Amino acid sequence: MRFLNPSYLHFAWLALIPLALWLFRRQAKRVPVSTLLFFKSLAREHQESAWLRRIKKWLSLLLTLLVLVFAILALARPSGNLSADSPGAVVIVVDRSASMSAKDSQGRTRLDEAKRRVQERVRSLPDQVVLSLISFDARPHVLLSRSRNRRECLRLLDELTPSPIEGKTEAALNVAKRLADLESRSRIWLAADSSAADASVDSIPVALPEPLNVGITGFQIRHSPLARDRYEAFVKVSAAASNKDKTTSTLEITIAGRIAQLRELELAPGTSSSLILPLEGVRGQRLEMRLKTAGDCFGWDDGLAAPLPKTKPLTVAWFAEKPDPFTELALSSLIEAGRIDMRKGDPAAWPPKEQPDVYVFENWLPKEWPTDRPVIALTPLTNSGPLRTRPLKGLPHDSVRAVQPDHPVLFRASSSRIAVTQTTVLELPASLEPLWIAGTEPVLAAGESGGQRIVVTAFSPSQSEQLALLPSFPLILGNALYWCAENSEALADMRTLHTGEMLNASNLVQWHAWDGDTFIEASDDPANDLLALNRIGAWETGDRSGTCALISDAETNLPAPPSDVATSIQPAAPIITASAFSTWPQRLIWLVIVVLLLESFLFHRKAVY
Repeated sequence: MRFLNPSYLHFAWLALIPLALWLFRRQAKRVPVSTLLFFKSLAREHQESAWLRRIKKWLSLLLTLLVLVFAILALARPSGNLSADSPGAVVIVVDRSASMSAKDSQGRTRLDEAKRRVQERVRSLPDQVVLSLISFDARPHVLLSRSRNRRECLRLLDELTPSPIEGKTEAALNVAKRLADLESRSRIWLAADSSAADASVDSIPVALPEPLNVGITGFQIRHSPLARDRYEAFVKVSAAASNKDKTTSTLEITIAGRIAQLRELELAPGTSSSLILPLEGVRGQRLEMRLKTAGDCFGWDDGLAAPLPKTKPLTVAWFAEKPDPFTELALSSLIEAGRIDMRKGDPAAWPPKEQPDVYVFENWLPKEWPTDRPVIALTPLTNSGPLRTRPLKGLPHDSVRAVQPDHPVLFRASSSRIAVTQTTVLELPASLEPLWIAGTEPVLAAGESGGQRIVVTAFSPSQSEQLALLPSFPLILGNALYWCAENSEALADMRTLHTGEMLNASNLVQWHAWDGDTFIEASDDPANDLLALNRIGAWETGDRSGTCALISDAETNLPAPPSDVATSIQPAAPIITASAFSTWPQRLIWLVIVVLLLESFLFHRKAVY
């Protein structure tokens, strides 16, 4: 037997008080009276033997000492019923990420099921177990730290709601392990729709037995590089690997309340489909996207809203020693479409007084490589920065091979029937990947070096057969400008933010938000000019607008329960279960009450004193 509060045991000296009062109680006195008739009649009515009177006196002392001892032991909180394997502390980790809003046939979310199971376990723990509660989505939140207040833990647990944010389990478990290290014999419970890979964590999996989900896992919208009032939307739709069969989904896209696109998709479990959708509309009009699938159990990845972007023209600084006429023609088409604001100069004008969004160098590279802005190097002839080149007399190639056909620089640009004349040999750093290869040499490459985006070509448009007559070269140049300037302020409205990110906003943020079933109007008031994005949909504040979406493969791919659910639900070590009055302190308090009632009964009804 051990005591959680042994300091109270010193109150045992209080037992000396009733013992002393009993030992030194007043003795009966002899008093002369005129007659004994009255006392003889009382003796006949209450006749009892000497040994019974002695037992009564001892019983009175015993009951008094029992009340005192039981009260002191209750204060000292004995824990003799705990085995060596019983937990001294429990850290509860509850997943509240987007996937925990998936519903079963009765409409209960996975978080509801997780709360029910955890509450049952918490109620079965002895009172002396130290509890900690952590909830997590993208970040862990410590709601209760090292407390024996079971009622507060249950209240905080009951208040949890799902959040439309991708979950990061590892970060939450790292915090839980630090809390667990502060107590002896600690245990970690993880209530989530997926099991923990760490064997030291007791998993409480709450995944649906047969989940069905298809969701939007990718979205980006931009202006069409060569046309006004036309946009291109990239949409990726994925089916969860846990789906039993192929599913048929309908993607409905509306602009300003009118249907603009309607696509039907058939997806096998674990597969995805990428769509490039041409759209027409006016800047600022609202685009709504809904994905409808019969039996879908997870709604947050089925809807999305975005304003048609109100982007400013990109500022492009073009420096060329011998400008190619077809490059100038392609850039002029982008100027006419209102996509770029051109600043042209020769090498003598380097460096410019004002910083552009993108640098374009043709047939020339500056000796001092600019690192403050992205760079497009067209047919570089010298070495500078991360680029190493060697001039080459025109080497014609009848065709090119696309190495990365899905790269944004090759968006909608055909790689077939392309003949190029190579004028430069490129020695690419490891961070730049080839996009086109002619023969055995890369002729188009893109990537990042030191956090700077770079696109480089090794062919001459004017010397390449028919290249200048095809739309591929202007498209590639426009795509390269948009890809390089993706993080610039000019294209801020085109970026799709992820839920969980922070938005700098000083005014009220108005939302046209998707709540999993329908679009609603809502508003959020930023605190300290920062707002944590926890809604899906189109937002607007002041003169800025944008879109926020879940678009998470991990959340859309709902997990199925593990095959050994029955064993995984049980903790690794036995837990001492307890009914409402089965812990030691509670038992002792009830014993004190019973003894007091017994003593009162004996004193008033049986004259035990």
